[in-house]
Amino acid sequence: MVRTPSRQPTTRWLHRGRWPVWLVTSLVLVIASVGIALFRWYPVGEATRTTPTGAVQPSAVPATEPRAVSTGGTFRQGLIGTVTTLDPLLVHTTAERALTVLLFEGLVWVDGSGVPQPALADSWHVSEDGLEYTIRLRRDAVWHDGRPVTARDVLFTIRLVQDPDFPGDPALADFWRSVRVEVIDARTVRFRLTEPYAPFLTALALPIVPEHVLAGTLPVDVPSSPFATRPIGTGPYRVDRFDPQGGVIELVRFDGYHRPTPLFDRITIHLFDSVEEALAAFRRGALDAVEPIPWGAVPNRQLLGTHARVYAPLLASFTALFLNGQAQFFADVRVRQAISLAIDREGLVRDVLRGGAEPGNGPIPPTSWAYQAQEYRTDPEMAKRLLRDAGWEDRDGDGVVDRDGLNFRFTLLVNVDDPQRVAVAQTVAQQLSAIGLAVTVQPVPASTLERQLLDREFTAAIYGWMSTSGDPDSFELWHSSQAESGANVTGFRSRTVDVLLEQARRSVDRAERRSLYVEFQRLFADYVPAIVLYYPRYCFVVSDRIGGIDASPLIAPEDHFRQLPRWYRLEG
Repeated sequence: MVRTPSRQPTTRWLHRGRWPVWLVTSLVLVIASVGIALFRWYPVGEATRTTPTGAVQPSAVPATEPRAVSTGGTFRQGLIGTVTTLDPLLVHTTAERALTVLLFEGLVWVDGSGVPQPALADSWHVSEDGLEYTIRLRRDAVWHDGRPVTARDVLFTIRLVQDPDFPGDPALADFWRSVRVEVIDARTVRFRLTEPYAPFLTALALPIVPEHVLAGTLPVDVPSSPFATRPIGTGPYRVDRFDPQGGVIELVRFDGYHRPTPLFDRITIHLFDSVEEALAAFRRGALDAVEPIPWGAVPNRQLLGTHARVYAPLLASFTALFLNGQAQFFADVRVRQAISLAIDREGLVRDVLRGGAEPGNGPIPPTSWAYQAQEYRTDPEMAKRLLRDAGWEDRDGDGVVDRDGLNFRFTLLVNVDDPQRVAVAQTVAQQLSAIGLAVTVQPVPASTLERQLLDREFTAAIYGWMSTSGDPDSFELWHSSQAESGANVTGFRSRTVDVLLEQARRSVDRAERRSLYVEFQRLFADYVPAIVLYYPRYCFVVSDRIGGIDASPLIAPEDHFRQLPRWYRLEG
């Protein structure tokens, strides 16, 4: 079987609320080869604007008279974070990934619904057995130094990742080592898998690097090579100045790129250690955009300034209440159903998250082509009846249901570095107390929470997941084979679900896959191995003097930088 890597191609855990792992700041925790990490946030793609009252109202265009468009010039982007490398195969931080989106391309890129789109490849063919993928390269694809992109570059990139000394993500390397690559001609490359793996096309978003630049460089020496700071890519912009210590990286338009031709001549990236610093520069007009922005800052017009427009696209992620199925409290499906009925998801989004998310509806985010809405409701009285049916009643009148002398008391873990998620956990605890469950919220460090989850040393926890490929493949999270030591931390087991997930990751027919995932989502709603609380949003701020922006759903936060070639400055 082709194993799924942590980042390329499928899933990532989100422990906090930021970004390479759970949800609000930036921390990617990769768990060996099972593809588990912790972080990220955000749903429903639309532009939003703050009002003096603090409410967030959708607004797709500035509420002003049409203005003339100015092309050329410089776009000034503020990024919170650090940059140590521009090698797209070695990036770790959000800022690094954002930059490499502008500098490099894969054979495909994946749109917000999870569908692969042509990039360096202009077409592909998948064999009937799902084992061979034949890719045809674009005729007009060239490197920043003018050399044509060839199938040899693709072969070189994959072999670099496959090398035992590859210095990047080990899970990524493990995935590609099971794939055979063959050059057919200068513009054609063929991949052969050991078993059918439907998400494979999304794996082809792997950035391609130039053989003629890196040939002869040992894999262990790649991180320290000149390529790491002065890379040659195929993206719409190329590096002109690299000074991360000074907090500035300058990019210039690549004249050989026309998909589309970028409208800004230059992009200046300004790096900041804090949101406060970046927003101060934004308010005084020194920046055109800042990200990421905590959702709590959105209602603060004084903090954002008078020219701020906030965009909050939906990402392929969710935050959920995960229940350890091995704990005696949650073994009965009626108890899990009762907990689901007791939680007011809409109230969480409205009162705690202040609109920074969408209410949860199931294990496949609404961004996905495979999403199917399920009927979830809040009904505490029905929840109490289900608990009684399962033998849980408040027999001693202390407000906590009990059974066989055992009170229904448990600890709910949450990562301490995300105050918003801690507030969600506290509200969930209050809602569950209304049906007689006594919940103690215990904030713990992210690393501790990660370890306890993977070691199954928890009763319940609130944390997040995000797809890094955009594909709805949910094998790692819910298949029985992952219940003992994989990412299926709830220990959920269902042979019916197993078959659905196995067939869905093998079929190359999207319609068939969707029908399988629709049934999976229906069964998930019945079995309730976890309660999906909400789909978070990713926030970035752009000046109202910049046009051409939309906030369509994204797979990852940095994906919106693919739109930047279409952005322009408004005059007046």
